[in-house]
Amino acid sequence: MNSSMTVMVDQFENERTGEMVEGVTIIVDGVLKQFLDVVRSRSSAYPDNATLIQDALFRGLNDIKDGL
Repeated sequence: MNSSMTVMVDQFENERTGEMVEGVTIIVDGVLKQFLDVVRSRSSAYPDNATLIQDALFRGLNDIKDGL
């Protein structure tokens, strides 16, 4: 089974400020989904994939920032 992650980007207008902001949709499938399922089954900190992906994204961004 292959890992698959599809990332889609859309532009949205912030109704309060009128600023255009980027919305990102992440679709996971295959081995990556299985990995996320295993992590979630072993940790109550991740009630859903969105929470897990958010944590992974922030940790990764912090690693990138620390390497600059």
